[in-house]
Amino acid sequence: MNSHLSLEEIYQWLAGEGREEAEEHFRECPACKAEMQELHDALAGFRSSLEQAQVPAVSYPRVRPTLPRWILATAALALLVATPLYWNAHQQRAAEQARADELLLERIDASLSRSVPASMEPLMQLITKENQ
Repeated sequence: MNSHLSLEEIYQWLAGEGREEAEEHFRECPACKAEMQELHDALAGFRSSLEQAQVPAVSYPRVRPTLPRWILATAALALLVATPLYWNAHQQRAAEQARADELLLERIDASLSRSVPASMEPLMQLITKENQ
């Protein structure tokens, strides 16, 4: 190979993602091999310093989230006001539904109480007029 490997190609080879051409180039080119060895030694030194470094344990105090009392008092007051309003609206809806059900039952009762169906009423009026 005439040209040297780029830093990216050297990094890829160090990460284990290199191609066989890069390895052949390292055998043939002492400059690229020296640069690769320099980067390899730097990474190895960094790794060993991390392994030897003692990281202090960090502990954070547990903070219990608390709501201010005025927020809790406001929520309790809103609940006290909203409950009777909701109950009243619920009772009104139930009364309206009961009235609607009663009207429906009255219409059904009136329809069932007829002696003849509504479509036959004109015929019945003719028959009663003839009989008179």
